[in-house]
Amino acid sequence: MRSILALMRAAWLTAASYRINLLLSVGSLLVMVVPLYFVAGALQPLMARSIASQGGQYFGFLIVGMVVLTVLTTAVTALPSAVGSSISNGTLEAMLSTRVRVPELLAGLLGYPLVWTAVRAAVLLLAGLGLGMQLTWGNSLSGLLILGLIVVAHLPFGLIAASGVLAFRTTGSIPQGVLALSGLLGGVYYPTHVIPSWLQTVSEALPLTYGLRALRRTMLEGEPLSAVLPDVAALAIFAVLLLGLSFVLLEWSLRYAKRSGTLAHY
Repeated sequence: MRSILALMRAAWLTAASYRINLLLSVGSLLVMVVPLYFVAGALQPLMARSIASQGGQYFGFLIVGMVVLTVLTTAVTALPSAVGSSISNGTLEAMLSTRVRVPELLAGLLGYPLVWTAVRAAVLLLAGLGLGMQLTWGNSLSGLLILGLIVVAHLPFGLIAASGVLAFRTTGSIPQGVLALSGLLGGVYYPTHVIPSWLQTVSEALPLTYGLRALRRTMLEGEPLSAVLPDVAALAIFAVLLLGLSFVLLEWSLRYAKRSGTLAHY
């Protein structure tokens, strides 16, 4: 645990030296919410029927989607970015030669980005609440559980991309592909049942589809966790299967990088 906290502190100190970037990171969210509010208001009559089972309020529908997409982006991109930077500045090989275990090292590299993203997501959510978004606070624990499952189900994509960086110095466009598909077909901006049927098949293969639907029904519609168990179960299955695959690929890539000596190439 001390190793994880030390790595998070190091990342925070680096980020804190660029205060303007931190302020812009938060300020851009606040600037984005205002036009989102007016656009959602204009489209509300058109969208009300299609999102009736997910809160009925298009502004709240969008805010939940944007909050999840913000967290999702970090879950998919932060680890390969951190691993690539560590290889480039020559610190990854040094860290792997210490007594720190690989899971602790990965958690430390991922810890600060996730915490900072949680802060940004909270700011976005508070801005939405300030503009009239309605949430079912009694379901907050259920909502956090679903959000946690969404993150866990998408962390494997970051691990797989990081494995590509370790072995081949490239992510293979995995983060970009996952984010593009999730953003367009995962239900971030519109419910998935309104897209063409042949695209719905692709949508059903995305963990975000199940996570967002369950989260909105819980936090916007006020339904209990028991009512969204099928979606939660599907999300959990995605998480288990993808985590297993990503750990196998990560272990292989580490062995390959050590055997070929490429960890020192930067």
